[in-house]
Amino acid sequence: MSSTNSKSRLVWVDVLRLVAILMVIAAHSVDIFNATPQEDPMNGFWGAFIGSLMRPSVPLFAMMTGLLLLPVGQSAGDFYRRRIPRVLFPMLFWSVIYYLIPALTGVMGLDKSVISILYPFEFAPSQEWGDAARNIAMIPLTFNGYTCHMWYLYMLIGLYLFMPFFSAWVEKNDRTLMRTYIILWGCSLLLPYITQLLSPNLFGVCAWNPFGTLHYFAGFTGYLLLGHLLGKGNPLPSRKIVAVGVMLYFAGYVVTYTGFTTIMAQYSYEQAPDLIEMFWQFCSPNVVLMAIGLFLIAQRVKIRSERWQRVLQSTTKCSFGAYLMHYIFIGPVIIMLSPLGLPTPLCVILTVAIVFAACWACTWAIYRFMPRIAKYIVG
Repeated sequence: MSSTNSKSRLVWVDVLRLVAILMVIAAHSVDIFNATPQEDPMNGFWGAFIGSLMRPSVPLFAMMTGLLLLPVGQSAGDFYRRRIPRVLFPMLFWSVIYYLIPALTGVMGLDKSVISILYPFEFAPSQEWGDAARNIAMIPLTFNGYTCHMWYLYMLIGLYLFMPFFSAWVEKNDRTLMRTYIILWGCSLLLPYITQLLSPNLFGVCAWNPFGTLHYFAGFTGYLLLGHLLGKGNPLPSRKIVAVGVMLYFAGYVVTYTGFTTIMAQYSYEQAPDLIEMFWQFCSPNVVLMAIGLFLIAQRVKIRSERWQRVLQSTTKCSFGAYLMHYIFIGPVIIMLSPLGLPTPLCVILTVAIVFAACWACTWAIYRFMPRIAKYIVG
């Protein structure tokens, strides 16, 4: 998802990128357990347990973007021309495919209920071509349950648009100001919880103004700066850093899982999606702790074998393609594995392995056989 620039390749970043994309696939593999009622209560348990474990996935990609691309070493125009098309065109291409699939299930004579397996967060599935055409016409203004994972690409384009401006400040390397920004950003992460506890009208937010006091320090820009700062390394011994990373990840996970399951016991996704997602929000203090923990642990990974470095580089080169297309494969793989009666954790592990392998093979084939247009399809 984030590519290296002129900086020398960091092997541990390839490890982190692989971990992040596998976490994305695993998170979406349990969507069906979290978004729809389950006859077996253990499915609900595993959905929450595994889904909570995977929340740092997208924040890790944002942190890697900040690590690799800040400060921006080129003009804003050059940066935009190089970065934005490699996200925008694949987003358009795959969004069209996702919107056409429901209509194609109708052509194939499949029952509409299959759409709920393929797209668990689309609560009004339709096999009508007219609905598919309307969805396609709205790209790139909006997305829905058929393309729910594409939200990240809209956000990433926004980060790219902002980065040349942000970079001019980062380039000054004022550590005190950067730490102050991170502190204020950390305060902004608490706002969803405080809003629920106290009032929706906090710090100037109201019906006619969505921009509160901490609005300009909120969002994924904090992850960009966090990745830039943490990427500079830490002088502490590896054993201590890994121990701190494990503790941060575990502490964040306990809050994430406990909060999510507590709210899920009271509401369904259709009733209160915003409330249910509160503890799963990527910009929340608990998820930040988990992301920092994994980032610190990955920094201490050493792979000295050049052969394995090349294998890892080749594998993670396909990570953006895997993000774009993985949702196509998850539903069919789950349908294929369901009759086997496997334990849910094993089913999820196999789903992740099969889906990632299929995505890697498709992305490799696109690079191999369509090199001239590959960047417009898989970035």
